[in-house]
This record gives sequence, C-alpha cells and structure tokens, in this order.
Amino acid sequence: MRNINIFEHKNTFKMKVSERGGVGLRFCGVILMTSMVVPSSAQSAGDSPPPNTGSVQSGSVQKGNVPVARDLLKVRFPRAKSFKLSNGVTVYVLEDHRLPAVRLRLLMRAGTLFQPKPGIADMTAAMLTEGTQSRSYRQLAQEVESIGASLNAAAETDTATLSASGLSESTDALITLMSDVLLHPTFPADRLDRLKFQQTGQIAQRRTNPTALTTELAARVYYGGTPYARLTPKATEIAALTQSELIAYHDNFYRPNGALLGISGDVDMKTLRGKLEVAFGDWKPAANTAELPHADLKPKETTRVYLVDRPGSAQTVLQFGNLAVRYADPDYIPLVVANRILGGGSSGRLFQNIREQKGYTYGAYSALSGSQWPGVWSASASVRTPVTEPAAREFLNEFNRLQEQSVPEAELAQAKRSLIGSFAGAMESPENLLDRTLVLVQNGLPLDYWDTYPARVAAVTAEDVQRVARKYLGKNRVQVLAVGERSQIEAGFKSFGPIEIVDAAELGGGGGGRRSR
Repeated sequence: MRNINIFEHKNTFKMKVSERGGVGLRFCGVILMTSMVVPSSAQSAGDSPPPNTGSVQSGSVQKGNVPVARDLLKVRFPRAKSFKLSNGVTVYVLEDHRLPAVRLRLLMRAGTLFQPKPGIADMTAAMLTEGTQSRSYRQLAQEVESIGASLNAAAETDTATLSASGLSESTDALITLMSDVLLHPTFPADRLDRLKFQQTGQIAQRRTNPTALTTELAARVYYGGTPYARLTPKATEIAALTQSELIAYHDNFYRPNGALLGISGDVDMKTLRGKLEVAFGDWKPAANTAELPHADLKPKETTRVYLVDRPGSAQTVLQFGNLAVRYADPDYIPLVVANRILGGGSSGRLFQNIREQKGYTYGAYSALSGSQWPGVWSASASVRTPVTEPAAREFLNEFNRLQEQSVPEAELAQAKRSLIGSFAGAMESPENLLDRTLVLVQNGLPLDYWDTYPARVAAVTAEDVQRVARKYLGKNRVQVLAVGERSQIEAGFKSFGPIEIVDAAELGGGGGGRRSR
C-alpha cells in the first residue's frame, strides 16, 4: 500500500469558544489541512456532488467529476501515542510541529447521566472557570487573556469536558490553569447566582422557540423518563441548586477514573508525562468508577403522533424517527449510507421531493446519531402550516420507498462517493483526528476504525440499505412529532395514529405532563 500524505495544504481557522459562563478567548492561526478525515457520530446535512454519467477511469472511483484513487479506501491515519498517569488517566498525544499551537481536552465521567438531580452537571462544569482557591474569576480571565489562550468547561450527556488551547510556548501555563480549575474550584456564591440568572432566562427563551420545543419533545419521546433523555431543567430546579450540592458533585464525579486526556499540536511527548504527573498528582481516583446508568432503551413499536400546540404559528416543525443503534453496532455503517440516500444532504430524497418538487419547505433532511447507547435515526423539516399534512405524508412515502424499492445502482454509488468524499474533508486538523480517537476509545472500537471506514462504506449494498430501512423505519416504528398551530393541523394527523397533545409549558424547562386524544 502506498503512503498517502494527509497534510497537503493550508487553511485559516478559528478555535470555537464556549459561551457557557466560562472563560474563553479566540485563538487564530493557520493549520495544514488533511486530505482524509473522520465523520462525526451524527451525520450532518451537507451537499453532495451531482451524479456523474461519464466514464470511470480504471483503478478509480468517481466523486462528482473528479476521480478518487482507490488507495484512499485503504488510508492509514497518524496514530496518537498513549500512556497512563499514575492516577489512571489515559493520555493520548498527537504531535504536530508545523505550527506553534497546542490543544488539551480532558474528558471525565461527570455528565448529566450521573447527576442526582437536574441541572447539577451543567452548573458544576460552568462554575469550574468562575474562580479557584488561588485565582478569582477576574484573575483567571486576565491570566488566560494574557497568554492569548482559551479555557472552557462544559457537561455533555456522558462526560464533562475541560479544554484549553493556545500557543505551544504557553503549554506549561495551560496545564497549570487546567489543573487549578479542575482540582481547586471554589464555586463562589455570587458567580453561581449570576449563572442561575442566565440559565433561567435561557429557559424562558427555549419555551418560545419551536425548534427547541421539538428537541425537548424528541428527547422525551425517544428516551422516556430515563437519564438518557437529557431534559432541560425547570427554572425552579436551577434556582434551588446550592453551592454545597455542586461541591459534592465535583468531589464525587470529577475523578480520574476512566478519564481521557487528549493533547495535540507542537508538544514533546517525552517531557509531557512528567509535567502532567506534577500538575495532576493530587488528583486521586475514587473507590469506584462511575458506570452508565441502566435503562431499558427500546424503539417504540406503535406509531403515535405527539403534537405541541403553538397558536398563531406560521409553520409546523415536523420530526419523524425512533431509536436506532449504538455506534459499535454492525448496522451503523449501512445506516450511514441509508441516511445519506434518504436525507443526508440537498441531493437526498427528502430534499428533492419535499422542497424541490413540492415546495413545502426550505429544506428537509435526515440525521443519524450514535453513542455508547442507542442513538436516533430521524428526519425533519419546518413546513408552512397549510401544507403540514401533505408534507408529513411525503416523509412517510419516502420512508416506505426506501423499504420497498431497491436503491438504483447509480444513486447508491453517488451516496457512497459523497460519504467518502466528505470523509476526506471533515478531519481538517490533528485536533479532529485526536477527537475521533477519543470517540473510538469511549465506544470500545478498534483504533483502526477510521482507517477502514471508507472501504466499509464502499462495501454497503442495495440489499443492506433496504434491510436496515425495513428494520428501523418499518411499519408502526416511526414516531411523528409536530410543533405548530393545533387548530389548523391536528385533523390531518388523525390517520397516522393516536394523538398525544403535549403542553408547550411542559417543555423546555417546564413540567412533564401530557394528555392523549
């Protein structure tokens, strides 16, 4: 197999900065782009090239009008080196010395799945950068700004993440700052009150946003009352959070058990280990490692309609879906291809039908998510209120077509070319390569997973697509979610299945009731 140079050209970028109440400054620089990349766990609605009817050169496959060498199906990415600290933290390092930049990302088992009450995980993470025993919030902000760096903390569903980035000459300072906010946060009461005020205001905004209401409704429908739903806390629940509760959560879950630290950029792995041992030497493991909570996550077997009344709404936000698979499931790759055909971009069937042919919406897409627990395969669009019912029928028609009719060879080939091509553009930096390595470790997947990804996509057949479509979008499995003006759209949903009316006040930080019809 010939070697492929995956760092070929330059591009300017900006590191994203969290707005979640933490310290954050933008760092701008120039990086070298990779020629092959890794997709995220959820497919986005990106554009794909048009079908090509021209001849294909021997030894190549076509991506639009550009032949792609078959060797790209056998690419091997740079592999991060790893070691363990004495406290059990696994460190992955991907050195890249072309630019004087560094990024550190620490993942801990302290996400919302483990919180004893709503809001604690998010608030604990947000408060890490609000002051430590040796640095006030202002001092911390000034110190980060003085070295042109960023320092952020946030809680996800399964992990809490602490990240820092800046110039490589500031590596020691970044490690020190990360260690300080991790090990010695004080959770000052005045800063806690400020964040409570901000978050309760955001809840009020979410309850007026139809897309946010749909997201909240989807979490409840697909994951029920389990911790995996990750519902927005109520304003009263946020207001009730105390400093002592955050301190206790930090003490219990911000531990090195199962933690992963990824470092990429202009660093020397040989010297890093000693620096990290010194900085995190006082970080002691807990007696037990936090495990994902048990929940009986199963897809629904009876189609129901969940309707949120939004009087006066000019549009209806529609979503269709159900639970699908874990990242490591053998069906995941065939589902990736099926999703691309259905609605993974503007050449997808949903977009071409519901927007281009019918003109019901500006865009109709589908998405597939994966994680350590079953993700969701869903499709969605915002449509004009008067065409809600016919638009919904077209979604269901496309689901049925994918199940009942074999995908034409040309369409299947185009979808696979598009996926492999976008795979080549999604991993623009060593940071992204390292992030995807951490994804593999978290999900128990082999470290060569991304090396073989293009070949596995290329191997998906029309029979595979039809099989997974029947399995995951089959009869009575699809759930129908709608946020819009009930008086105008409810009647059109009656033939789809039983209708449950969900009060908008119960979503986006409200209560939890619903009623059926």
